[in-house]
Amino acid sequence: MAFRYLTFGLGWLSMRIAVFIENRNGVGLTAQIMSAPGAREHTFVPVTADLGGDVGRWIEEETSARLDGVAVHNLFREEETLAHAQFLEETGPRMAAFAQREGIDRLILFNDQSQRGSRVARALTETLPVVLVQDGHLDFHYKTLTPGVRDQNWYYGSSRPAAVCVWGPATAHHLLYRTADADPVVHITGALGHSDDPALLRAAHNPAPRPARTSRDPLRIIILDQPLGDQRKLPAKQHREYLKAACEALAEFGEVAIKPHPSTLSGHLNWLATLPGVTVLDESALVDAAALSAYDLAVTFFSTTYLQTLRAGTPLILFSPPPLNIVFPAVNHALLRNVGSVGELADVAGQLHRTGKFTGNTTGEPLTHFLTFRDDVAEQILKVVQEAEPAAPAAPRPAVAAGAPRETRAERALRAVRERQTPPKSLAVLGLGFGYVTGVAIPILTYTQALLAHSPVDIRYVDLSAYCRTEDVLDALKDTDVVLVNSLAPMWRSALGNELVAELVSAGRQVFLYAHETEHVMAYEAEHHTLRHKEMLRLLPELTVLCVSAAQADMFRGLGVADPVVVYNTVPQDLHRARARVAPGPQPRIVMVGSMQDRKGLDLFSRVAELAHTEGLPWRFAWIGHRTPRIAPATLLSDRVTWMGALSRERVRAELAASDVFFLSSVDDPMPLSVVEAVQQRLRVVTYHRVGSREVLDGVPGYRSFADYTPQAALEALRTVLGERVSEDEYREVEELFDIPAFTARMTAALGLPGPQRPAHGQPADPAPGESAGDLTDSGAAEEVRAVIPQQIRHLNEDFKRHMRSGNVEDALRVGTEILRRRQPVDVLIGMAELRAGRNQAKEACQLLAAAAIAGGDRGRVWSEIARVAALLGPRGRSIRLLARRESVRAQVTTHSSRLRKGH
Repeated sequence: MAFRYLTFGLGWLSMRIAVFIENRNGVGLTAQIMSAPGAREHTFVPVTADLGGDVGRWIEEETSARLDGVAVHNLFREEETLAHAQFLEETGPRMAAFAQREGIDRLILFNDQSQRGSRVARALTETLPVVLVQDGHLDFHYKTLTPGVRDQNWYYGSSRPAAVCVWGPATAHHLLYRTADADPVVHITGALGHSDDPALLRAAHNPAPRPARTSRDPLRIIILDQPLGDQRKLPAKQHREYLKAACEALAEFGEVAIKPHPSTLSGHLNWLATLPGVTVLDESALVDAAALSAYDLAVTFFSTTYLQTLRAGTPLILFSPPPLNIVFPAVNHALLRNVGSVGELADVAGQLHRTGKFTGNTTGEPLTHFLTFRDDVAEQILKVVQEAEPAAPAAPRPAVAAGAPRETRAERALRAVRERQTPPKSLAVLGLGFGYVTGVAIPILTYTQALLAHSPVDIRYVDLSAYCRTEDVLDALKDTDVVLVNSLAPMWRSALGNELVAELVSAGRQVFLYAHETEHVMAYEAEHHTLRHKEMLRLLPELTVLCVSAAQADMFRGLGVADPVVVYNTVPQDLHRARARVAPGPQPRIVMVGSMQDRKGLDLFSRVAELAHTEGLPWRFAWIGHRTPRIAPATLLSDRVTWMGALSRERVRAELAASDVFFLSSVDDPMPLSVVEAVQQRLRVVTYHRVGSREVLDGVPGYRSFADYTPQAALEALRTVLGERVSEDEYREVEELFDIPAFTARMTAALGLPGPQRPAHGQPADPAPGESAGDLTDSGAAEEVRAVIPQQIRHLNEDFKRHMRSGNVEDALRVGTEILRRRQPVDVLIGMAELRAGRNQAKEACQLLAAAAIAGGDRGRVWSEIARVAALLGPRGRSIRLLARRESVRAQVTTHSSRLRKGH
């Protein structure tokens, strides 16, 4: 590279950073990155690829207005006469040559799945750091998840860039768990121009719909059209039919205008002009928040425009016609409403027309799933660009040692809950609010986002506090196969909770309860909600209860639950977390994270700090968490403790990394998430003996519990653990027990949903004693494979070839098996046979060779390949090799004779 960066504190040396731009929006994003602190130290080189079309003109116009004299370089000249296919073929090589000629150190890309962007990514991914920056909403859902039915957004980030900067946790989870072998470097930076916009932040968290309009006044309605036909998301005829029907339905309530998408082709534009009574706006006109504020209602199919409508305070209906597979997820917001038919569309618009009030989604996912708010987005993206390293070729998977490996905690936990039900296809999560504010919601939100990344499951979030009648909730749940009640809170704090669950159970519905409650909470609720608590206790034996610890499962057994399932829990994965120091400093720092309340052990923590000071120990104590009213007058709040208050998640991670011991002073906690986070950062941990963490950490070097809930016992545990070194291997094993893939697999198995690592129903998860995996396969049982994500076949073929080239046998077998479930291409059959032969699985290899022999293709070549692989089978393959050689010669002679007859 022409320029490198310093790593010893003097800052970054100047770099030449190319930015590949494909549209006007890319120019605006580039301008924001160039305005980040420290950006002036670098040279930015905007690049595009256009052959005399509108793209180059649009970008030049935007560049002159936004980039302060910086010109954009076009890889092509207008006078070049190239066909579209030639243009695309040339894009990658020209970009590579340009980068080399100009001494480019880094490349920023906004889309690696577009026609141009995909070729640029392939050309440069392994030669210089390519950083992919999300520039639009990508987290769409799908009605049908059969193989091959995916939008290009689903493959975003699959070009193996050096790093990906995404808007929020939903996209990060999707990239991380889209495939079993995915290992992208993902950074949640937020969205340029959105995450750092105070107006959008206010609209997101404190929606303030406009004052009610005078009833019956005509509405001003704008339909933000999408090129569904041009993008092949719907046949053009169906797109126009639904659009016309929507216009006719909405015209009853006011004036309708259509704003076509800027990329709409002329054929659709000409058709729009024929619609009667509709105003068609210029497709190139900018519709920002200011322009949208002139309308009373906006309608679209799926679009990032929801961020502009939120800013404008304009209600938005997201219309999903039945044949449209891609769906914008339901966001729980007063100004957003998802509908699935023209009738529903008219109902919502009609209510706004009649009453002046808009009915938004009463339930759904929080906006913070998709968009993280922070004020330093451009700075964070620039930092990622500076630190990025080129993507290295995938390393071969290390060979597994002979013999049966010892099961980890995560594997044992998964074995305990597998194979319980036939997989259903839809899941409703019932709770009281969904957000990353409380520990109750975090595991289930993390689970559902990870599940959505790879499983064909329709997931709905139902906030019980949004309903007044049990009948309405039952109607919302009527099409779902499984209902998961998230914690006991809905049954205590909602008048509908117990009645609803009883109705579901009596109707024979599958109802699960994911319990987070402690004995302390159970006693508190029994005292304050006595009648509802008694009703809940009567219902418990009829539910399948999922628990976060074995001790909690024992508690529920005592309450009459016959078979509680221990699934533990999980926390959102911080993608780049610092580790605590290996050895304590001269003044060890002891930290607690949790809300300030008596149950969390405020008094004990304070008295331990006082006792340590009395004994002359140079220990520093800190507590991170907001203060609550649940503090008794007699509770000690020691001056020896630094009370830090509530901090951002990022700050909490930094404070943990700067500490030596995580001291959980809680008297009652079934499986605290804060301990899991401490383990992730390799802090020493001390807890009370009755806390659930002990059952997974007991005996692990770096962890201590105290049996007597006294300051002296806690102090001795802290003194002991400070003298220990954390066991990296055992901490990693505990971390894996709680990581997102392991938890997702356990929850999915417990709920009976389709997901990763699920063998066919009724098949044992492991071979019986004395029976090998090969014996099971020979007997006709399906072989258990790791998760395979539904993809287009061409993506699977690319994965298979890559794994074969790198010698990654396990993943090649996994992907190859998925390919053969759909089609039987000869090259995959031969490759799979070779892999099976290399594992001495002669029967499977012979079956694959037989399939290749009848699959077609160049017969001479096919038989030659069969002979080559048969040679790997030893004596069993000798007859196959002789047959293949004979058939290869026969095919070659036949081909040669045919050519002679034709005069060639």
